[in-house]
Amino acid sequence: MTPGLDVAILADALRSLSLPCTVYTYGSVGSTMDLARPLLKTLPPEQFPVLLVADEQRSGRGRMGRPWMAPPGSALLLSLVLQPTWLKPAEAVYLVWMAAVALCEAIETVTPLQPVLKWPNDLLLPVGAPPALTLAKVAGLLLEVNSTVDHLAWAIIGCGVNLTSAPPAEQTRYPATSLAVAGAEVDRMALLIALMQRIDAWYQRLAAGERDALFGAWRSRLVTLGQQVRIETAAGLVSGLAEQVEPDGTLLVRQASGELYPVTTGDVGL
Repeated sequence: MTPGLDVAILADALRSLSLPCTVYTYGSVGSTMDLARPLLKTLPPEQFPVLLVADEQRSGRGRMGRPWMAPPGSALLLSLVLQPTWLKPAEAVYLVWMAAVALCEAIETVTPLQPVLKWPNDLLLPVGAPPALTLAKVAGLLLEVNSTVDHLAWAIIGCGVNLTSAPPAEQTRYPATSLAVAGAEVDRMALLIALMQRIDAWYQRLAAGERDALFGAWRSRLVTLGQQVRIETAAGLVSGLAEQVEPDGTLLVRQASGELYPVTTGDVGL
């Protein structure tokens, strides 16, 4: 049983939602993502979606394979296993947008804070005070998928939210913070329930075909747009003005040459 996250209480609180169908809680684990994958082979279809929550993560990973470790009780650490076979492979990005928007809404539900998004899926909060005010990462999301030619077979969304402490500066590429440092002491169970409520709402809307609504909600929170950015991509460094984002999630960067450069994946620095 995860300290502070009683599985029976959690399952009861989520009973009215369409997801998850199955809940697992853990104490100290390597990574909830690593625990999630084997369930796809061992659990029957009627037990999905599956939620896994851990108190401590010793070998979690963020984007680009960076470590995401959290001391006991300091973070909300979870993976959500879905089988959205009604989505096409190219639409997997909607699941990242769904989780990002839902997490912003959940934080706004249980705190006075107003997070923003750094393209494509990092949650940021303002820290400090003018003129030293800056944006720092408070949460990150990961997505793993498996697909056939025409539809997704399964998807695992990984989420880590810093509640009371942030990773040390030497472990992060950009400034990091926590909800507590940003000014909000949060009950982990309350945040988790709020998050699952918002994911459930958006998942149902997405299943009903409301792609445009989700894209609009995600785009409206992108602090990246209108900013000068430096993006590390597989093809090299791209810098310029983040001018627009396409409906498929592609970021359009206006370079100094005037060329509009499309970025589909990369590590953004503001």
